[in-house]
Amino acid sequence: MESQKLTFARTTSSEIILGADIFKEIAARLYRTRTARKCAIITNEVVAKWYLQPLLAELRTRGIKADEIVIPDGEKFKTFETAHDIINRLCELEIDRDCPIIGLGGGVVCDIAGFTASIFKRGVPLILMPTSLMAMVDASIGGKNGVNLEHGKNLVGSFYQPLLTAIDVSVLRTLPLTQLSYGLVEAIKHGAVADSAYFRFILKNSEEIKARQINLLQRLIRRSIHIKKSFVVEDELDQGVRAQLNLGHTFGHALETAGSYIRLHHGEAVGLGMLMALRASSSSGLLEEDYSEALLQLLKDFNLPQKIPNELEKKEIINTLCQDKKKNQEGYTFILPVKLGQAVIHKVSADRIDDFLSAALKNI
Repeated sequence: MESQKLTFARTTSSEIILGADIFKEIAARLYRTRTARKCAIITNEVVAKWYLQPLLAELRTRGIKADEIVIPDGEKFKTFETAHDIINRLCELEIDRDCPIIGLGGGVVCDIAGFTASIFKRGVPLILMPTSLMAMVDASIGGKNGVNLEHGKNLVGSFYQPLLTAIDVSVLRTLPLTQLSYGLVEAIKHGAVADSAYFRFILKNSEEIKARQINLLQRLIRRSIHIKKSFVVEDELDQGVRAQLNLGHTFGHALETAGSYIRLHHGEAVGLGMLMALRASSSSGLLEEDYSEALLQLLKDFNLPQKIPNELEKKEIINTLCQDKKKNQEGYTFILPVKLGQAVIHKVSADRIDDFLSAALKNI
């Protein structure tokens, strides 16, 4: 028997630009890249009404041919079926391997645009233009893409870095307060796992955030990008320290799935998931600083739920958690807080999972 080993090295870079009223600069950046003068824009029905035509106009001014693919709005459409429809449309538009896909929208659009770009013709250039706070601080940064299955969220996905992420903070002026609140949960999470001062900054400036003070929001987004970037650069494929960014997400995804992606928005579910993580950490003897009251105050300030809806049954939540993609033969992996600004990766064996989850659900 013979054996030969192949060793692969890969270097890639992803640029992030951040500013206000930068649509012209985005078109100019795309023009200067070594990509085709033809692209496809993936967006949804809501975002298209506000920003599709201005973007098309800027691209066409630069001589870039752009066609749009408009998908329905909502987490329930982040599916294989939607990706399949997009790919068929890309074929009809004769999109080649050097033609960029632009994802213009919130977290769902960024996820499905990234997933589609990663698999179409084994990968085409990807540009992300997030239009929600959640997408700006999280979904558009780090290269995680995916679609949902009925068994759970993001069970199918890829790691695929965008060529460019262009964040125009000014679009937040038109973002409903509910959507702003959902995205803020991800920023709160960044503070909870890596920067206690950032957490307190959000707590102190909640009214200014709700008032959409653009300079302050740009400062907030910049800090979240720096935090997430530090984890991603060290652990791009999420096999180590990057897992800490999942604080509240394993629990939150289970709540979303149990509610059929309708009852709770992702931001609402992650906020509750962070509360569950604090309960679980306390019951496991890991919690050194309980910041539940501060977290509850933030959720209240931004009109986010502080209790799990009664119609979500405990049994269904536990069954969904047991399908989570982070489960392996050794058991279950959770991110648990130790104190404000610090979290740890915690393993739970299969024979302890029921007690662990019951503690996490207590009084929430």
